[in-house]
Amino acid sequence: MLVKPEFWLSMRRLVPVTVRPPAEFGRWSFPTVDVEYDPDARALWMSYNDNATAHMSLDILRDVADVRASVQALFASPQIADFPIRYFLLASKKPGVFNLGGDLEMFVDVITTQDRDRLWVYARACVDLVHSLSMAFDLPMVTLSVIEGQALGGGFEGALAEDFVVAEEDVRIGMPEIAFNTFPGMGAISLLSRRLGAAPAEDLIGSGKIYTGREMYEMGAVDIVAPNGQGRQTATAWMMQGGQAQFERRLALTNARRRFFPLAAVELETITDLWVDTCLAATPHDIRHMERLAAAQKRLSRKGSNPA
Repeated sequence: MLVKPEFWLSMRRLVPVTVRPPAEFGRWSFPTVDVEYDPDARALWMSYNDNATAHMSLDILRDVADVRASVQALFASPQIADFPIRYFLLASKKPGVFNLGGDLEMFVDVITTQDRDRLWVYARACVDLVHSLSMAFDLPMVTLSVIEGQALGGGFEGALAEDFVVAEEDVRIGMPEIAFNTFPGMGAISLLSRRLGAAPAEDLIGSGKIYTGREMYEMGAVDIVAPNGQGRQTATAWMMQGGQAQFERRLALTNARRRFFPLAAVELETITDLWVDTCLAATPHDIRHMERLAAAQKRLSRKGSNPA
C-alpha cells in the first residue's frame, strides 16, 4: 500500500520525538500528561492531565511517545542512580474518566472522506505505543495501569498493555465498538486473549457490554480491585509490599510472560490494518452513531467532570 510521505508508520516520523534531558528529571513537562516520581515506591506515574482530551488524541500520542523516549534516555544516563525506577504507572487525573478510546470525531472525518492514510497512521501510532507499553519500553520495570474512571475501547486497550491492571470497584470498563459494527483494533484481541483465553475474550468484545471494575476483576481482565476513590492508594500499597525482593519476583514473572506469551509488533499491526479496512466500510448509520459518541467525548473533554 502506498502511503503519503507526510503520513508514516511511526510517531517518531510523524512528529519528531522531543527527549527531555535526564538532568532535568523532576522538572519534565508535557502538555497532556503529568509525570511524577514517587521515591518511596521508586515509581514513575504518567497521568493524563486535565488539559488532555477524554479520548486518545494525536496530542496525547505525541506526549506518550516523548515520555517513552525520555524515560529510555534517563535509564541510559547517570541520573538513574539518583532516581531508580522499579514501577511505571499509567493513570488519569481527569475526574470520572480514565480514557474513552479512539478519536471518534477524527474517525468520522476520515471515513467520510475515505482518507485511509490518515486513519492508518493514527492506528499504527496507537499500536506502536501499545506494544512499547506491553514491553515496559524495553526497560527493567514492572508496569501498572490504575483505572479510576471510565475506560472504554482504546482507553482500556492502553490499560491492558501494562503488566498489571488496578481498577476501582464501580468504574465502567468495556469495548463498545460493536455498536458501530467494528471491533477494538489497537490491541484488545491480543491482550484479552492472553489474559482470558480466546473464547472469553471474543465474548467480551462481541457483547459490547460495559462492566464494572469488580466484574472485570472476577472475569480475570483486572488483577487488583480497589475501593472506590482509592485506586492510587491501593496501587501504592501493592508496590510497597515486599520491597526490592518482591519487585524482583514480579519483574521475573513479567519477563517470563513475555517469553512464553510473546506479543509481536507485527501481530498488532496486522490486526489494526484489518480494523482500518472495517472502519472505512462503515455505513451512514454507523457514522451517525460515531457522531453521537464523538459528541459525548467532546463534552467530557471540555468539562473534565464526572460523567452522568
